[in-house]
Amino acid sequence: MKFKDAQTYAIHKFDTDEFLNDIKEEDDTMLKHLPLLKKMNEKGFITHNSQAGSKYIGKAGVTEERAFINGFMPYKQAVLFLKNMNLYTDKSAVNVYISDNPNFLNSELNIPLTIYNKTKVETHMPLYLPIITINLLKKQHKINRNEDVLYVFCWDPIWNRDASQKDGLFTDVFKHI
Repeated sequence: MKFKDAQTYAIHKFDTDEFLNDIKEEDDTMLKHLPLLKKMNEKGFITHNSQAGSKYIGKAGVTEERAFINGFMPYKQAVLFLKNMNLYTDKSAVNVYISDNPNFLNSELNIPLTIYNKTKVETHMPLYLPIITINLLKKQHKINRNEDVLYVFCWDPIWNRDASQKDGLFTDVFKHI
């Protein structure tokens, strides 16, 4: 599909029971953020994955998150978006580069997103992805391979900051799309 058609498809999924059930199963704390995430898709950022910067205290320890979001954006829009995010917010935003160089795909170079007891990295994001992965993500989101899009990754360097609050990541991303 062309980007606009894929965008329509992405916006529609927010209203499906299947999508809502998947979110409830995976992380029900994300439900409150869905209206803002849907608005991001409406403004041209087809979101792929996100987390909201929560902190969980359990019997065995503490899990802490950085808020993050990634997905596809048309090239020209992404260039301006990345510039504005990096100039006018305290968040980090990058284009995820395509590389099949195994040295760049080493997880030791990734950005930690979720940590357990301040020592164990539970989830992380690379700044480089192989072309096959980018093409699979495009296919998953119904975006033609030849569409002029960038895969954008944004994260909050501050742990446990709610992404939808006034100075949160999702709020800043929406503002600068």
